[in-house]
Amino acid sequence: MATKKKIKDFTYPTPTNQKSPFRYDELFFSVTDPKSNITFANEVFVRVSKYNNDEIIGQLHKLIRHPDMPRAVFKIFWDYLKADKPVAAYVKNLAKDGSYYWVMALAFPCEGGYLSIRLKPGGPFFEKIKSYYAKTLAFEKKKESEVGKRKAMEASQEYLMDLLREEGFENYEEFMWNALQVEMHHRENTVGSSIEQINDGDADNIPPSLLKLEPILRDLVISLKKLKQIHEGLVEHSNYILKLARSILFMSLNAQVGSAKLDQDDVALSVIAESIGDQSKDGEEKLITMKGNIHNLSDLIGKLNFNIVSSKLQVEMTIEFLKEIDEGRYKDKNMEISSDEVLDILYDAFVPRLDTVAEHLGQLPEYLNNLTKDLENIDRFLVALRLIHTSGKIEVARLNDKTGSFTNTFKELIKEVETAQGHLDQLSSLVQKNRSTGAMCKRMQKKIDKLIQRVNGESA
Repeated sequence: MATKKKIKDFTYPTPTNQKSPFRYDELFFSVTDPKSNITFANEVFVRVSKYNNDEIIGQLHKLIRHPDMPRAVFKIFWDYLKADKPVAAYVKNLAKDGSYYWVMALAFPCEGGYLSIRLKPGGPFFEKIKSYYAKTLAFEKKKESEVGKRKAMEASQEYLMDLLREEGFENYEEFMWNALQVEMHHRENTVGSSIEQINDGDADNIPPSLLKLEPILRDLVISLKKLKQIHEGLVEHSNYILKLARSILFMSLNAQVGSAKLDQDDVALSVIAESIGDQSKDGEEKLITMKGNIHNLSDLIGKLNFNIVSSKLQVEMTIEFLKEIDEGRYKDKNMEISSDEVLDILYDAFVPRLDTVAEHLGQLPEYLNNLTKDLENIDRFLVALRLIHTSGKIEVARLNDKTGSFTNTFKELIKEVETAQGHLDQLSSLVQKNRSTGAMCKRMQKKIDKLIQRVNGESA
């Protein structure tokens, strides 16, 4: 057998402005050992990279690294994988003939190394990320000449994160969840269900449970957009109402200072000023509780997002791989691991994740119910402030507030309350409109639980 070429022995291709094309409906994947040497690659991977099978297998993944990619992105990628966590990133790759191809790469730690599945990107983040990578690369190159490669890579990672924060993402994980969801939503709308493309004769080698799982996961991918809209609406409106409680507390302090200058006979306004303060403190506690519940919901939606999209890709990839095996496409291919071992890796990747998806779907209705209770508490808080406002107006009229300080305070109070009520009404409407989402998730949970049992039985 001929000695395997080392990566340093390959002639590095000159990048061109030509694309190495592949379709939105195509997925490709590879398996690597812990050092990133490729042990298995499917047909689409080999075709798009323009290398032949013998050249790809056994080589480091950086064989296809494009010089337009900032090294900081790969640092992020490996930081996640070495922490035993899945990760997703936009990646520009270099084919053997110098052409390029962009992918959204999703990688998972697996038995004996890593599994990476790639899809064709085309969502709204994609164009932005290309410009961000170009800016980050320029920054990275400049820093390299100043502080060396390692420190430059660390600095450029922070530079890239600053660009993502400007887009409203708190950290890379939040960006990753959102970008992956957007790309999958775009792909599903572009391609449709892969099951529709399978003829009756093609399904002999494919377990029925997988064929039933794929459209369920597809429906969940589409529903993720609604969950994201729920979360964004909750954050937007609750942020304002939380500011309200602090604003009212400030009004109360001003009112109490003013009431201290009044005659002892005019203690009613002092009592009302203190009542505003007490209500604002109580309201702030209720609002902080609601913010906590919204944060919990956000965390749950993020986990659902990643796990649903991952499971959908893995199940679809498994179905496609089973079709390719049935067609004998890997019969004479020289791989470092067998097709059966690859199937085990694919199953081991998505079956536990489906368990987590089912568990989280079951939790969603409870989270929405908690938010309904929170909104009822905030509504009572606003009612109490209205009563205080009415009492205050009466006392101010009796006092004949010549300075206008109390009059202005109560005008500001009712203005704040009315604005907050508008936000609260929108929040309540948002939650009520989406109560059916909770019921849908419960139904999906039951279906997935049943199918997981069938998958385990069919793959045993």
